[in-house]
Amino acid sequence: MHKGKNGKIWFLGRSYQEYVKMFSLKEEELRDIRILDCAAGASSFTPHLLKKGYDSTAVDILYGKSVEETKQQCVNDFHTLMKMHAGLTHKVDWSFFQDPEDMVQQRISVYEEFLDSYAQYKDERYIKAALPELPFGDNSFDLVLSSHLLFIYEDRLGYDFHRDSILEMLRITSSEVRIYPILKLHGESESSFLPSLMDELGDKADFNMEKVDYQFRRGSDEMLKINKK
Repeated sequence: MHKGKNGKIWFLGRSYQEYVKMFSLKEEELRDIRILDCAAGASSFTPHLLKKGYDSTAVDILYGKSVEETKQQCVNDFHTLMKMHAGLTHKVDWSFFQDPEDMVQQRISVYEEFLDSYAQYKDERYIKAALPELPFGDNSFDLVLSSHLLFIYEDRLGYDFHRDSILEMLRITSSEVRIYPILKLHGESESSFLPSLMDELGDKADFNMEKVDYQFRRGSDEMLKINKK
């Protein structure tokens, strides 16, 4: 998921390989745990794990539509964003993708893989919901991942939203939350919410910023790892 300047929610997704790098994951460590991706959009992370028989669930506010409606939204939003981003290639790091054309092809493959999985597991593994309220019981998952929602849009999603969202993810995990990136959308500075959140929620969890082997936006090479106390 990606939230545009006008408040529109774009239905986009990143690849399983990007998730591995963004969150410093090792596939063998995911085998016997319960995983939640929130908000997942059209990512191929859960589709990849479901193919292998892993226990992964995805949440997004735009789930719940028919497969055909979801496909149309994937295609439309992808092409609209590609047009909007034309001419901005100098602002990104091309170490993961070979070039802009490679990125386009990989992104198309990602949403195609997602759509195949969504058609198969729509009602059981792709849940319509949104932070800061999720329809799961306490400790329902062992690892909760959140990509490109918190911190990056702090100009539109306020401090209370961030605090309540982190508390909710801590409620439903038995162990750990990982968030990427921790930069503001514009510029290369960390979110101004981070120090206050770490101070306010320090009695509930340990917060650590860790370097990761991934950045698409320049400077976005850190994730936030939150371990529940």
